[in-house]
Amino acid sequence: MGAASGNWSEASSYVKFHPYWWRNPLNAVGTTALHVAVSMEQTSFVEKLMHCMSREDLENYKAEGNTAFCLAAITGNEKIVEILFCKNPRLLWIRDQNHLLPIQLASSAGHIDLTEFLFQKTSEDKQNKLTFQDVAEIAHRDIVSSVFNGMEKEKETMNHAQLSKAIFNAAESGSIWILKLLFEHHPDLLFEVNSSKQSLLHIAILHRHESVYRLILSKGAAKNVLIKLADIEDNTVLHLAAKMTQPNGRSGLSADYVLMRSEERWFQMVEKIVPAAMKTMRNKYNETPEELFYESHKKLHKESISGLQDVANTLIVVATLIISLGISGAMTIPIENTDGTNTPFFTRKIWYTFFFLSVAFGTCFCVSSMFFYASVILPSSWAKPKEESVRLRQTKLVFGNVSLFVSVALMFSALISASVLIFEFLSSWILYFTCGLGVVVFIVHLTLDYKRWIGIACSVLSYLEDSPGKRAKLIWPIYKIYVFLTWAKKNA
Repeated sequence: MGAASGNWSEASSYVKFHPYWWRNPLNAVGTTALHVAVSMEQTSFVEKLMHCMSREDLENYKAEGNTAFCLAAITGNEKIVEILFCKNPRLLWIRDQNHLLPIQLASSAGHIDLTEFLFQKTSEDKQNKLTFQDVAEIAHRDIVSSVFNGMEKEKETMNHAQLSKAIFNAAESGSIWILKLLFEHHPDLLFEVNSSKQSLLHIAILHRHESVYRLILSKGAAKNVLIKLADIEDNTVLHLAAKMTQPNGRSGLSADYVLMRSEERWFQMVEKIVPAAMKTMRNKYNETPEELFYESHKKLHKESISGLQDVANTLIVVATLIISLGISGAMTIPIENTDGTNTPFFTRKIWYTFFFLSVAFGTCFCVSSMFFYASVILPSSWAKPKEESVRLRQTKLVFGNVSLFVSVALMFSALISASVLIFEFLSSWILYFTCGLGVVVFIVHLTLDYKRWIGIACSVLSYLEDSPGKRAKLIWPIYKIYVFLTWAKKNA
């Protein structure tokens, strides 16, 4: 508590009980007073503690495998980092429990200024040097470029094995700009394979890094060679696209079918680039890519279908309620004095037209949403239920949602029209107030739930993503809208 609050007098008073109290672990994982003070960014406390501790204390005492210097790099407190560094410069090279250097921890936490400070100190160290494998995980463009240029001048520090390992690390982590930097100086690395006989294209597909995947495919004829390679287990690139590599722990049913949809899209995207003969090739375990896909995604596929059916069941009840209200309203509104002019804005005849058109189109959209929901609930293929596409079902669900919301909007229009026709004896300001209230509700909904609408719009237009150039010119502007919505979704 003294270290956490920065109360030096309280903490140092324990010297009468423990002469080396700063070395005593405070819990089972080895946390010391220094770890606590660094985590709570008590700079003054840390500075005073340095007068008591030795250089070896900073190296030997760790909490869960982390030195206090590693914790300081994660928190980003430059002053504390400088204090610890001045006490023991060797802390720069002591890795954490995940085998990461402090400079990598600072970079991954987004502390750019601290990363540059640590890079300067590592560069000044004459006894130790950053390897390119470590540099590939710093994720700081200027530092990586400067280190790479420095290594280029000292060819002996960059043997082929180091470069090969670095480029595979970059592909596995999705560091596309590091790959571009390496390809620029060593284009032959594109054809490297690892110990499992997997190429960079295999790694990109296995780890679902689409940017790396597209970068490799942009390398012209080289992709034709890489596509045909098989790994040590005779897995083609399509087999790797079929493997379930995502973690099993998920947050709910919605996460299930979103993940399954993404997996289906990825498999279909890779399927387009391979020759027809490779789609039926078998690996070491006698599995075709399609068989491997459904086998590895069996549980996720089942949970995804179940989740989509539950959502569709709930929404079809809502749609039934809306269509019942619409039909009931259409049959109960009295038709009289159609040529009257006492109504605000328009004559009664025009208001009747608005009402029935709103009910008619609203009912049609509502029925349309019910059809979409029903197609989600009912199996599309009784013979092969495993081939029911979650991506297609989710698209149907999205179209159903859009139809349902349009139906609700039209029913609101019908409600306004009916109110004018039935309660024409009331003052006009009531109509203005009702319409204004509806607009306010609509704006509030869009403000609070705009991410959902952007997601729905992107889902509706996602089928244009793969080959927009082959579509009719009429829908090309829609693709532009999709690109904009995708950008908006990322920013949201």
